[in-house]
Amino acid sequence: MTLEPSVQVAIVSAGGAITVALVGVLVELVRRQGAALAEVREHTQEARDQVSNDHSTNLRDDLDRVIHGLDRVLDGQAQHTRDISSLRTELAHERTERLAVAERLDAHLTH
Repeated sequence: MTLEPSVQVAIVSAGGAITVALVGVLVELVRRQGAALAEVREHTQEARDQVSNDHSTNLRDDLDRVIHGLDRVLDGQAQHTRDISSLRTELAHERTERLAVAERLDAHLTH
């Protein structure tokens, strides 16, 4: 199967246009990546533990606050677990005493 010369020229031209477009896209991606790396390098030179963000507080400080808050939540959860365990123990004791009283009352009423 042989293509006509005009079709061959069209295919080569289309392929060239696609190649140029792909090269353009790759160049833009590399340019953006370079800009992002330059920003990271700039911030790294200013402070080793800083990360660029779009709000006024330091990301590390925000993270420390979240971790501290999580520690408080976990401490509270541990306390609630102890409280619930204590309540279960008390309920079991109350249930045992109530059954003993009911048995004594039944025994008293049947005699």
